[in-house]
Amino acid sequence: MTLALAAPCAAQGTPTTTDSGPVATKHQLFHKYILNTFWGPGELNATLAAGFDQWRGKPPEWGEDVEGYAKRWVSEFAESAVADTTKYAVARLLHHDPSFTRCDCTGFGPRLGHALSSPFMARTRTGRRVPSPATAAAIVAGQVIPAATWYPAPNGTRDGLAHAGTGMLSKMAVDVFREFVRLHHN
Repeated sequence: MTLALAAPCAAQGTPTTTDSGPVATKHQLFHKYILNTFWGPGELNATLAAGFDQWRGKPPEWGEDVEGYAKRWVSEFAESAVADTTKYAVARLLHHDPSFTRCDCTGFGPRLGHALSSPFMARTRTGRRVPSPATAAAIVAGQVIPAATWYPAPNGTRDGLAHAGTGMLSKMAVDVFREFVRLHHN
């Protein structure tokens, strides 16, 4: 569905992506994995997803207070780490770079389409964007492992797909943020 949202942007004549350049080296990919998983993007993803789950009161066993939010945040951060580890491991096996890159295109629509499709794409060794099987593996691992281990039993595996949707929406929101807001790193 997200790829379909990007299609009208391509029809406007402006390329939705001009990510050029080769895929990251294994050292660069490892550095990106550490940064994206354990720093800003991982923390932002956990904050957005935990806030949404807190608002919905899911899982209800964790309560609606600060302690409940803390459990949700830690859980979301751990889920994201499991998913990112899976994503980068699969991508490494395929010699893909699944990390987010900003679009060189212009215009709000093409940039938004690029950002929304980014969680589903990777770059090949030549820099071409391709659909990423690493993301599918990450979604499954990021939902099945938590559901089978630390989530309360009534909310375990049966709610995994719903939670996968929430996690994917959170990842898409983070990529939209990263596309349009330039953060300066020292």
